[in-house]
Amino acid sequence: MSRVGTNLNKSSDLLEARMLPNVEQAKAGDGGGEIDLAGDGVHKIYMHRGQLEVYNFGARNTKIRGARGFGKTSYIGVHMMKCVLGLPRQMGGFVGASAKQLYTRTMPNALKVVEQLGFGKFFFLGQPPAKLHWVMPLARPRVWENCVSFSNGYVWQMLSMAVNVLGSANGLNLAALVGDETKYLPWKRVKEEVLPTLRGDFIPASARKTEVKKWGFGTNSKINPYYCSQLWVSDAGLTQRQCEWEKEKDFETKDINRQIAQMLAELKYLEKHSPKMAVKLAQNDNYLRKLNELRSQAEVFWQFSSIDNISLLGGEEWLRSMKRELPDLMFRLQILGQLPGKASDGFYCQFSEELNTYVSADCTDYILDKFSKKEKGRYLDAQRYPTDVEYLTLDMKELELAGENCSCDQDLDYGEPLRIAIDAGHEMNCMVVGQAVNYHGKPSVLVMKEFFVKGSTRLRGLVRMFTEYYKPFLRRNGEVIYYYNQTSKQGGATAYAVEDSESMRFDNVVTQELESYGWKVTRGEFSVWRHERKWQLFCDVFSFLASPSVYINSENGRCPYLLCAITSAGILNGFKKDKSREKYKSEDGVGGDPRTRTDITDAFDDLIIGIKEGAEGNKKVGGRLRHKFKNLIVPR
Repeated sequence: MSRVGTNLNKSSDLLEARMLPNVEQAKAGDGGGEIDLAGDGVHKIYMHRGQLEVYNFGARNTKIRGARGFGKTSYIGVHMMKCVLGLPRQMGGFVGASAKQLYTRTMPNALKVVEQLGFGKFFFLGQPPAKLHWVMPLARPRVWENCVSFSNGYVWQMLSMAVNVLGSANGLNLAALVGDETKYLPWKRVKEEVLPTLRGDFIPASARKTEVKKWGFGTNSKINPYYCSQLWVSDAGLTQRQCEWEKEKDFETKDINRQIAQMLAELKYLEKHSPKMAVKLAQNDNYLRKLNELRSQAEVFWQFSSIDNISLLGGEEWLRSMKRELPDLMFRLQILGQLPGKASDGFYCQFSEELNTYVSADCTDYILDKFSKKEKGRYLDAQRYPTDVEYLTLDMKELELAGENCSCDQDLDYGEPLRIAIDAGHEMNCMVVGQAVNYHGKPSVLVMKEFFVKGSTRLRGLVRMFTEYYKPFLRRNGEVIYYYNQTSKQGGATAYAVEDSESMRFDNVVTQELESYGWKVTRGEFSVWRHERKWQLFCDVFSFLASPSVYINSENGRCPYLLCAITSAGILNGFKKDKSREKYKSEDGVGGDPRTRTDITDAFDDLIIGIKEGAEGNKKVGGRLRHKFKNLIVPR
C-alpha cells in the first residue's frame, strides 16, 4: 500500500495526507466535516511495484513507456494530485493529440482516479461557483471551459495539439505538464510550443514563506521536483514516427539517477531491518534536502511491460491467454513492450508519416456546446463547510460514450457518402473507411477509420461494428459506396467465398447487411490490378504525383494497425507485395498478426483503386430499418 500525501519532507514510502472531509456526513459543528473514515488519518490507495517505483523516485522529468494494463492512467491521477496539493494557485497543462482524445478518453479516466483518491468535492470542470469563495489562480484562464479547477487555486488546462489549433499554450506560465498517449503527439510541436511555457507563475517572497510553511515546500525549483515538472506516458508505438518521443531516453541523467536509487535503497533497507532508524532518517532535514535536490535535477525514462502488473491482470493465466490470442508481433509490442520494426524498402516505399497522415480538426466548441449541462451538488467552501451550489459542467459519462461513435469526428463530411472496402477471409475480416474530399485545395482521399472482426461473427459482425460507430452519419446521410473486385464474387470452391451460393457471396453479404441497417448502398466493382500497377499507383499518390492524394488519420484509435502494416509491408521479386505472413500458420492457427499483416493493406488498396477508377454503379437504396437497428448501443 502506498500513501499519497502533501508534504515532500517525508520518507518516499511514508508519504501521508489527512483524510479529506466527507461532505455528505459533514456538520457545521464538527469543524467543517473533517471526518476520518479510515480511522488512521491516512488515505490509502494501492500501487503495484512499477507505479510505486516511479512514484518514489519522484524525478522532475519522467517518461513512462508502459505496456497495456500497466496502470498508466491511474498513475497520472496520482501525479496530478501531487502537483495540485504542492503547487497552490499555479497552472498545469494537460496535453493531448486532439480535443476528442482529451475529453472522451484521457480526462474522464484521470478524474475517476482523482475521485477515488477522495478529492471528488474539491474540483470543478470549468470555473468554480463564486459562492464557494475558492482560491483563484495567480493567472486566471481566459477560457475556463477547458480547465479543471481545484479549491486551492490550482488549475489544469487542457491543451490540444490538433492541426488547426496552433499556439494553444502561448501566453501561459505552466508549473507542470502531463501528456497521455504521447506516441500520438506531434513531438516536434510539443518541444517548440509547449515546453517553453514550463516556467511557473511568480510568487512574492512573503507569499512564498506562507506557502512553504503550509505545504512543506514551495515554488523553489531547486528543492521541489514537482515545480516545472513533466510526465509523459504512452504505450508502445506501432510506427517509427510514434516512437520519436522515445529518443528522450538518450537524455537521462544517469549519475543523478544512480544517487537517488542509492539513497532510496538505503532507506528501504532500514525500513526492513531497523524501522526506528528509518523514521529518523526520513525526518532528517539534510537527507530530505539532498534527496529533493537530486530529484529536481533528475530525468528518467521508464519502460514497463504488462508483467509488472500481472497480479491485477489475472496472473499467469492471463499472460498465457494473451500469448495464445495475440500473435507474435502484437504480443511483443503491447504486452512485452518491445519496439516495432520497419521494412527498409517496402511495397509502400513512398509513404511518409510526416506528409501522408493527418489529424482531424479540434472539436472543443462542439463538445462544449453539446455536452454541457446544469447540475446541483454539495461542495466544500473556503471554510470547509458543505455548500449547495448550481453550476454548469460537462457530462463526462456522455463524453465517454461519444468517444465510441463518430459524433466528435471533425474530419467527417456529412454531405459526402462514406466509402468502404473490405478484405474478407476465413479467420480475419477487416474494413477501411474513407471519404473523397477536397483537402488542401486538391482532390484527396481521407482514410478515417479501420475495423476488424475475428471468429464466427465474420462479415455481419464487421458491418454491425461499422454501423454502431457511424450511427450519427446514418441518421443524417446514410449513403455508403462499397468497393470490391472480382475475388469477392467467386464461388464456394475458391478461398474467397462463403458458400457456393449467389446470395452468400462476400459482396452480396456485405450489401444485404448494410441495407438491413438502413444504409443506401452503391456498389463499386473494379477489375483486379496486378502488383506492378498497384506499386506504381501508391508510389505516385503518396508522393503527390498522381490524383487523388491520400491521407491517413493518425489519431489514437482511428487507423493504428493500418499505419503499422503500411510501414512494415515488404516487397518480393521486384514489385510484388510480401504476403508470406498471411500464409504462415502459427500455433494458434492464425497466420501472422491478424491486424498488422497485409490483410488490412489489401482493403486499403481496394478503397484507393475503387476511388481512382471511379467504380460506382447504380445506387441501391436499402429498405426499412430492421428491428435490430434499434438495439445498437450508441448514445448519439
